[in-house]
Amino acid sequence: MKLLIIIPAKLDSKRLEKKNIQLINNKTLVEHSIDYAKASSCKKEIIISSESNIVKDIALRNNVKFLQREKSLCGDTEVVDVYINILQNLDEKYDYVVALQPDHPDREHTLDYCLDYMIENNYDDLITIEPNFKRSGSVRIFKYEFLINQNVSKRIGCLRDSATDIHYLEDLNKAKNKMS
Repeated sequence: MKLLIIIPAKLDSKRLEKKNIQLINNKTLVEHSIDYAKASSCKKEIIISSESNIVKDIALRNNVKFLQREKSLCGDTEVVDVYINILQNLDEKYDYVVALQPDHPDREHTLDYCLDYMIENNYDDLITIEPNFKRSGSVRIFKYEFLINQNVSKRIGCLRDSATDIHYLEDLNKAKNKMS
């Protein structure tokens, strides 16, 4: 099984400035997602998408591929459009595309567990939800063929995950306390 793992890490957060490079346990939120991705036993390519040179330096320092995000794909853009844009600019094909939002550093399930759950249930698209059943997207997995053809919700499944969704400073502090 071959994975493309995308970490969308823009820095123009409106609620918590430079959210994706905030530190928990001496690592940026981006680095927590990189570590999570690297822990998978699957064959994988990890790509970070951002408009920021700071994030680019983090990617390169962690031996991860970096793609400069177009200005049109920043701001309030639907993040699935970022994923599709990346796929359209790659020659490689994959079995699955995994998207990891950096603002969920304390994911409950391993990536391999999430993949197994998706495959066992024959989903085309899997997204994590919070314990209150609100969509979180700490992990989102697509079958490559469905995403490249922009069909993202034919057989969607969900998996409950108690990862902290960081939007504000108090969320960051909650995650820090949970992870210490």
